[in-house]
Amino acid sequence: MRDHETGSVWTQLDGKATDGALKGERLEMIPMPQMTWGEWKSAHPDTLVLSPNTPFSDRYGAVRIGTFNPGEAIYGDDRLDANALVVGVEVDGEFKGYPIAEFARSGGAVNDVLAGQPVLIIYDEASQTGMAYSSLVDGSALEFDESNHDGFSVTDRQTGSTWDAQGRATAGELNGRTLEFVPSFISEWYGWSAYHPDTTLHAAER
Repeated sequence: MRDHETGSVWTQLDGKATDGALKGERLEMIPMPQMTWGEWKSAHPDTLVLSPNTPFSDRYGAVRIGTFNPGEAIYGDDRLDANALVVGVEVDGEFKGYPIAEFARSGGAVNDVLAGQPVLIIYDEASQTGMAYSSLVDGSALEFDESNHDGFSVTDRQTGSTWDAQGRATAGELNGRTLEFVPSFISEWYGWSAYHPDTTLHAAER
């Protein structure tokens, strides 16, 4: 991507400026969860909706992710299929991929430590949301399990509070608290491993 103001060139996957006046700068990553329209409308009833009727509609093709493409398979490494989907997570310059396929074995929630920091990685199959959060609340690390409530949620073992896919406690002792977002997003493996060749790869316990 090239910005209009300075002409600097920015990478698509991690928001770093690789050329131009802002070379070396990096855009702040913000959470962008994917969710069903019903979930979004319930949480934000006064939301605006982007109209598809614009003069730029010819610039956007059909979204295609997770489908084999021989042109993409030349990038990254062969620990996974090139177009396998992972939740890519970054903590203090360390990177790790969490394959979407592994979440079925871990109940939709993975408790892990990355760069010495406790993290929670979630994947909601219904909305196809994959994100990571710091597990620290008031300086103490929580551990999480998938809960049995309707829709996706996790419950922390320490207080029994229930948390949604956006990292918000919706019931229990910690109701109203929000976990800190950790830079993370769903990526195809070829892109994640090409940008981050030193990335580690999570494997769920069998």
